[in-house]
Amino acid sequence: MNPWFYKPDKMFLARLPHDGDLLLSIKNVFKESGIQMGFFTAIGAVKTAHVAFYDQRTKTYTDFIIDEPAEILSCVGNVSEVDGDISVHAHITLGLKDGTAKGGHLLEGTIIFASELFGIALDGQRLERRFDDITGLKLWSS
Repeated sequence: MNPWFYKPDKMFLARLPHDGDLLLSIKNVFKESGIQMGFFTAIGAVKTAHVAFYDQRTKTYTDFIIDEPAEILSCVGNVSEVDGDISVHAHITLGLKDGTAKGGHLLEGTIIFASELFGIALDGQRLERRFDDITGLKLWSS
């Protein structure tokens, strides 16, 4: 496997909107800034969350709702292109009031209480996600 090498083009901070959708808000910041490839991390809290788990055997996602306020312990992801559009791929870990944590693949429907985004735009060969027969996922290809 040969890695792809990139230079950080610009870094930015953004406050995401209260009651906004976390995934769509991240996508909008990148899209409105004209950034088509990058990396990000977010902190804050959500009112409810919509996440998924990928079953490697059946090659399907099972989604579930975390219907309570939660702290964002970690939310990391990247931005690249899928079918000609900007796509956000993110995973999130949430801390619940009883001290337990839940998480998974971030989906639309995660509602922001408060969140701050740190992003890095990357300059270099554009990556596009394409369907991979082995995993059943859309993975990077050059």
